[in-house]
Amino acid sequence: MQYLDYDTGTGALRNWLICENNFNAHYLGKCEAIFTQGNGYLGVRNSLEEAYIGETRGMFVAGTYDQADTDEVTELPNLPDVTAMDISVNGFRFHLDTGTIREYGRTMNLKNGETVRRVKWVAPDGNFIQMEFRRFVSLSDRHVMATKITVTPLSGNISLSVESGIDGRVTNNGTQHFNSGKCRLYEGNYLQMLSKTVQSGVTVAVHCANLPRLTECVDVSLVTDRRILKNRLTVKLKKGTDFCLEKISTVHTSRDLNYEHLNVDMAEQLEKDGMESLKTACEAGYDSLLRRSSTAWEKYWKASDIKVKSGNPYDQLGLRFALYHLNIMVKGDDSRVGIGAKGLSGEGYRGHTFWDTDLFIQPYFTLTHPDVAKTLLEYRYRNLEGARRKALRDGYRGAMYPWECAWYDDGEVTPRYLGVDVVTGERVPVLTGILEQHITADVAYGVWQYYIATGDEKYMKRCGYEILLETAVFWGSRAEYNRKLDRYEVNDVIGPDEYKEHVSNNAYTNYMACWNMRLGLRAADLLQNKQPQLFQQLDRKTDFSKYREKIRKICGKMYLPSANAEGIIPQTDEYLSLKPLDLEKYKQDGVLAITKKLNGDQLNRYMVSKQADLVMLMFLFPDLFDRNIEKKNFTFYEAHTLHDSSLSKSVHCIVANRLGMKKTAYRLFQEALDIDLGPNMKSSDTGIHSASMGGIWQSAIIGFGGLSFREGGLHIDPHLPENWERIRFSIVWHGNALLITVSGDRMEVTNLGSEDISASLFQFQVTIPAGATIIKERNRKNEF
Repeated sequence: MQYLDYDTGTGALRNWLICENNFNAHYLGKCEAIFTQGNGYLGVRNSLEEAYIGETRGMFVAGTYDQADTDEVTELPNLPDVTAMDISVNGFRFHLDTGTIREYGRTMNLKNGETVRRVKWVAPDGNFIQMEFRRFVSLSDRHVMATKITVTPLSGNISLSVESGIDGRVTNNGTQHFNSGKCRLYEGNYLQMLSKTVQSGVTVAVHCANLPRLTECVDVSLVTDRRILKNRLTVKLKKGTDFCLEKISTVHTSRDLNYEHLNVDMAEQLEKDGMESLKTACEAGYDSLLRRSSTAWEKYWKASDIKVKSGNPYDQLGLRFALYHLNIMVKGDDSRVGIGAKGLSGEGYRGHTFWDTDLFIQPYFTLTHPDVAKTLLEYRYRNLEGARRKALRDGYRGAMYPWECAWYDDGEVTPRYLGVDVVTGERVPVLTGILEQHITADVAYGVWQYYIATGDEKYMKRCGYEILLETAVFWGSRAEYNRKLDRYEVNDVIGPDEYKEHVSNNAYTNYMACWNMRLGLRAADLLQNKQPQLFQQLDRKTDFSKYREKIRKICGKMYLPSANAEGIIPQTDEYLSLKPLDLEKYKQDGVLAITKKLNGDQLNRYMVSKQADLVMLMFLFPDLFDRNIEKKNFTFYEAHTLHDSSLSKSVHCIVANRLGMKKTAYRLFQEALDIDLGPNMKSSDTGIHSASMGGIWQSAIIGFGGLSFREGGLHIDPHLPENWERIRFSIVWHGNALLITVSGDRMEVTNLGSEDISASLFQFQVTIPAGATIIKERNRKNEF
């Protein structure tokens, strides 16, 4: 059965709507996640108002991390719920697994972030009821969310009851992060629940009010229990009469940025601010609040939308789906928090930040919203202390970035164990926090990429150069000298391919480490020559001069794997001698199917990759190898890759397109779109895949749009899929907005900024004056 419809929008809403057109309680998690609403501060899963077995309600505020127990790691806690409503008709509880569904549809409008669910339901007593549920989280006021329900009896008079309020019984997969809290009712209508996390001491204030919009008498009573505070509204409804209820909710926490330096009683402050915010929102009402939020969304889309004229409308919808989630996953003004691997859409990966941000998500912000990218990089600067502690703990120097980060100064928060071995039955140790060390170079890459695209010298002086120096010092202490071969190596690591543990000389890690060290040397030379005072200041903090010559020596003798006689670059020392394995059945069985059959030790023995590894290196450094070598390695490693990570397909798409493999690239692009948006109804239960959203953007802009930025400047050399007639997108380069339109072999670039921009268009070096438009056409003689 088809559950999702991607082509319901018409007119101004064409390619903006995603519709769930059938209900199945076994597939609740899919739309809970992909229809998540938020604003970067607050994220709310789109759980249905009525409760179902298997649902996962979730409301998260960025940065409110808590460690529930000493055996647990810190995670983003699930806040008291305000989405649930218990609705009864003539004593029969509204529930789609009882009675009869005559019509059902739930639509996510990506244009303004509102979901609308319409149901026609026959109750067990035969009464025919029409219901409409609307909900949004405000983009204009980050503390506010609102719901509006309309109930209409179609066959006769009914007695309607609605219970709605705040439910503090929520957990994170069974783990309770909050104390029982303090509940209050104000002025007969305003509900308040104050709770505090058990370890981090974060106070959370949730307020809500239920506002019936009906002139007839509505009886309102209070329902209380342990961790529960609700109103029960009852009303007699005549046939054909609408009952409309608006529920306005607000959320504030002691971790909110405006309270960072406030020395007051936080509980009192949150009570006061929450109540004021709630009353103001209630006065405005649902429709007015939605208009304000829609205006904020309109501003976002004006700056960020990608317009594609494709033979497949799904491409346009998929790009907007990615852009929508990129906007609601980031708190762009707060450098104390990063972006979770599931954004704010679910409990998966505990809300932790990985390398996903630096290499998959941050490029989008670097090239479209550089102020947000700077905030993310300031977060990485604030992670430095934790990185230094980790390096010291593991016997190294400099800064060794945690594999998983949470609150900015938590340090390494990767869990020690996760799951049970399918073969031995024992707990599985999580080695990524110990061995997946390439993240240190990934962070440095993100810093340098931002600097190239923005020229933000202030950030580099304040944060960036220190990161480059400290990470270079780490690699200088990490590289091992092989006396027999007279070279430096990096052994006992995990590369991007997490199906290979305890490997030696992972090509990605070695190249990235060497690049990071060389960049550190360049930064030191630059600073010493041009900003000696700053260099001295940083040198005192990093001890870079002490290790400088050793780093230089390592760079000169670093083992960087090269192509063998067949033209294949070994992913690791061991990879090319591993046993072959037929992957077809595992590809057909779905993502991670192989882990249900083979454990980590067994996976280590076979020539199978979880995700892009050597291909990831080719993606980051497009000029590292010649095209023939790249093509041989892409073909070889693609055949051995299961793409069991959501990070993988977009990378393979971009490299394939660069190599002229246009059909393969487009297939991989569509498969990347399908990771969350596609018809697999179990793809996203624990949340959407944040990195995939950034990867989708990169596939379109860096892949098909042909955009690359290197130290030589901005390059745009598009190669669109065969069924794409046109793409139009905007970027920001050194503070200047550029509007780029590509139609086949024709490119038009308008400089909307105030400064002239130098760029390579179709391999022609041009200057685009401020306010001017340049048109270029491809010279087919320059084709590879």
